[in-house]
Amino acid sequence: MGPDEVLLQFDDVLHVARARVADGSLNDEDYLLLQAVNESVNSVNAGPEAIWTEGALKEAAEWEDVRAASRVAKSGLEQSWSQEVGD
Repeated sequence: MGPDEVLLQFDDVLHVARARVADGSLNDEDYLLLQAVNESVNSVNAGPEAIWTEGALKEAAEWEDVRAASRVAKSGLEQSWSQEVGD
């Protein structure tokens, strides 16, 4: 999967998340975790053309920011969803 496909798939996730917030099946706090990832994604989109290479995907600071935000979101979502299951 190329770098552009990663962002397109995340865009799909964000659209679903917005719909889930609207129907009440995703809470605002969880959505904000995904929004933080989106902010990192926006910095990649604003980056130079060189950011779209396979090498940049592995090494560029912008992509590392996306990975870091994604790890935080994943951890927060796992914690939130495990609490919901336990309730």
